Amino acid sequence: MARYLLRPPTTTNAAAAGGSSLLSSSVRRNGKSSPQQVLVLRSLASRSSKAGPIMAVASEQSAAPAKYPKVAAPTTGPIPAAELLGVIQDAAKAGAEVIMEAVNKPRNIHYKGVADLVTDTDKLSESVILEVVRKNFPDHLILGEEGGLIGDALSEYLWCIDPLDGTTNFAHGYPSFSVSIGVLFRGKPAASTVVEFCGGPMCWSTRTISASSGGGAYCNGQKIHVSQTDKVEQSLLVTGFGYEHDDAWLTNINLFKEFTDVSRGVRRLGSAAADMSHVGLGITEAYWEYRLKPWDMAAGVLIVEEAGGVVSRMDGGEFTVFDRSVLVSNGVVHDQLLDRIGTATEDLKKKGIDFSLWFKPDKLRIEALLYYPISTRPRWKIYAGENAMQETGLIDAEINYYTYNERKNRKKNGAYIDKDGKARTFNGKKISRKRGGAMRGRGWKYGSGFVDGVFPVLSPMAQDILEFVQKGTDVAKFWESLDNIPPTHNLFDDLLNVAVQLRMNRKWDPIISVCEWILYRSSFRPDIICYNLLIESYGQKRQLNKAESIYMALLEAHCVPTEDTYALLLRAYCSAGLLHRAEGVISEMQEHGIAPSATVYNAYLDGLLKARCTEKAVEVYQRMERDRCRTNTETYTLMINVYGKAKQPMSSMKVFNEMKAIGCKPNICTYTALVNAFAREGLCEKAEEVFEEMQQAGHEPDVYAYNALMEAYSRAGFPKGASEIFSLMQHMGCEPDRASYNILVDAYGRAGLHEDAEAVFEELKQQGMTPTMKSHMLLLSAHAKSGNVARCEEVMAQLHKSGLRPDTFALNAMLNAYGRAGRLDEMERLLAAMERRGGGADVGTYNVAVNVYGRAGYLDRMEAAFASLAGRGLAADVVTWTSRMGAYARKKEYARCLEIFEEMVDAGCYPDAGTARVLLAACSDERQVEQVTAIVRSMHKQAKTLFTI
Repeated sequence: MARYLLRPPTTTNAAAAGGSSLLSSSVRRNGKSSPQQVLVLRSLASRSSKAGPIMAVASEQSAAPAKYPKVAAPTTGPIPAAELLGVIQDAAKAGAEVIMEAVNKPRNIHYKGVADLVTDTDKLSESVILEVVRKNFPDHLILGEEGGLIGDALSEYLWCIDPLDGTTNFAHGYPSFSVSIGVLFRGKPAASTVVEFCGGPMCWSTRTISASSGGGAYCNGQKIHVSQTDKVEQSLLVTGFGYEHDDAWLTNINLFKEFTDVSRGVRRLGSAAADMSHVGLGITEAYWEYRLKPWDMAAGVLIVEEAGGVVSRMDGGEFTVFDRSVLVSNGVVHDQLLDRIGTATEDLKKKGIDFSLWFKPDKLRIEALLYYPISTRPRWKIYAGENAMQETGLIDAEINYYTYNERKNRKKNGAYIDKDGKARTFNGKKISRKRGGAMRGRGWKYGSGFVDGVFPVLSPMAQDILEFVQKGTDVAKFWESLDNIPPTHNLFDDLLNVAVQLRMNRKWDPIISVCEWILYRSSFRPDIICYNLLIESYGQKRQLNKAESIYMALLEAHCVPTEDTYALLLRAYCSAGLLHRAEGVISEMQEHGIAPSATVYNAYLDGLLKARCTEKAVEVYQRMERDRCRTNTETYTLMINVYGKAKQPMSSMKVFNEMKAIGCKPNICTYTALVNAFAREGLCEKAEEVFEEMQQAGHEPDVYAYNALMEAYSRAGFPKGASEIFSLMQHMGCEPDRASYNILVDAYGRAGLHEDAEAVFEELKQQGMTPTMKSHMLLLSAHAKSGNVARCEEVMAQLHKSGLRPDTFALNAMLNAYGRAGRLDEMERLLAAMERRGGGADVGTYNVAVNVYGRAGYLDRMEAAFASLAGRGLAADVVTWTSRMGAYARKKEYARCLEIFEEMVDAGCYPDAGTARVLLAACSDERQVEQVTAIVRSMHKQAKTLFTI
């Protein structure tokens, strides 16, 4: 514990995993870290020819600059390197497990060709690897040794898979074979992994060597580097021979002889991926071979280059994985080797030996239009079936030629409601979609529900179309009805106005029916508004392939995408959790010279907010500032929400002050977001201050603002304050919604006033509002805290009766009820049942168990419940640690509480106000109180707020 009090943070050695430095950065303290120190490897210098093997040692020396063009991709594209590496390593591990099971068993060997062996293990290993890859990246292209080329031919990613490199060695139990997986982005290696089998029969083991573009190379989590041997005479070399005994094979035999005479030796091991990995590890200095396949080289060449080595063709030219020769080395002896190898290769070229590229997929995109995969699909049409065609006379007469002529002469309503809710008159020409009309000229302002600042005005014809489509009419029937209306400008106006009206009510399927008729069936030429409506609708329905197809159709129609188009794609990807594709949208805009505007960035932030990706949202916000993109009220409101949901209210306040400092005027949504930020932490006074400031700014609080203030009192444990706000809301004429009642139930439940919570729940039903799952859960939690098991069981019965299946939250409440009532046997039976049910137990489940056992004084059971978290792959949160600490605090075991606190901080879990209270409760004198205060304030990011409660 003294290390937090008496000395500053120090750098700690930790084995990096998956691409981190060998020497990790210091433990983060107060949001700062010491500069990261990076080690490279070099060989021991000036050794005699009779010396032992050259070993790699740590050194501060940097690698020599490469003299040959890099083979690695300059970027991993829209998919982060860490994500690619994670999937590659999982896939390689799956393949290696198959091989490990079979390595000591008799193998059924089949011959594909002369001496070209393949085993059943080969095929099984590839199948499990493909399963992992296609599960994570179903739209990527894959080139496997056994399976050939499969996947999306238009993908920018190509996976090169050798499920068992060195099948002959495997068949004979000779320890030089491996699983090799490399992924290319735009034809260049982006990430790779080789799992090499070491040892021998009855003592097999593996080591995993991985690399990513620009991220370095690692073996079993430790950074590796090529050797620094600078003479061929002191080098150990490796080569390989193919099965074709032609001129290239004979040339390499001669090279083998020559380098055997001048070096410490030349080895021929039989697994190209392992051989190249050995160069990266510093075991050998170089490796070369003719006529390898892409799956043999894709992983190894990246490992060598990221370990500080050099890769080229055997003639010295720039290398790609589709070349027919490769030379990899530590870089220092590369030129010396090329003096002989390059000359021999040029002689082969003169003899007519083919060294052209091979195995390159015909449609592999090296410079593609998009950074994210788009599946192009042929345009399709939906036609009515034969029965519908035969019954055209029976089609509803609500939309047909005659009703059209009849309504054509009706006088249109010349009034509309503007964005401020005021009734106004309009000039039809200003909202016409004819040439020069405002709607066509300016497009649709997304995010507000308005077209050119007004709600859509529905003509009698549009009103009838809206009613017809809202009836849920069959698509084919609806389309046939539209086919009978003359295609005029008025009809186009009406259809788009109907679609906008449907969008305001979030009716995505009817929007698709209307806009697809325009796109696929009508004689109209769709404009950007029609395409944007379809992209948004498909995005909301999580049908991303269709949304992308519409975007491609938009481009094919030479319709220029607007910032709204990109914003809608961003929202769709973020909502689906595909952040790499969202980043691809930004990249494409920048490639086309389009600077992302605030509208685009705001859509990105909104998607990240819904996906709870706080760190990425902050990164995007900082990028906006770097790009000098003008932020607006919506931007700041979103960032206040981002920090608020991340439980960082002071950061939200900082954004709010920054907003006012530059003269950007907050709106009611901004104030409500800030109230919510403080409410989540139970900071009532700050929430009240913001609420009052909102009123002083002239904003009349709505139900959302009142709910936010109620939430603050609820979280702080002041149900009376929440009740007063509820009454004030009613007095001010603001009608409470279901969320208002739920917050009040929660407020009484937190305070243990289960009877009051019950009364509010009944009032909710009396107001004609159907209680939701959340309503039942909050009531259940209220009774659980009072130990009222009987009432909890009644609420559970009501849930079942209402057709609602109790979720984990409900079951946790029942656990809490049993625990507080002292019925530990029933609690343990329920806990066991939840653990048997897949996904039935979460962190909250064990928090209840830890808390109940701790309060009961069963410390052994408490520690066992705490240990169960790691066994189920769950991470303890601040509640878990605080509950565990509280058990010892009740016994005034101050030293033990500090030990647990230290474990908590080392696990990356920061204390909250509850932790501070528990630590203070463990103190026995003023000195300990001062020590605890100093510790927690020094560790927590918002420490100033911890001791004000």
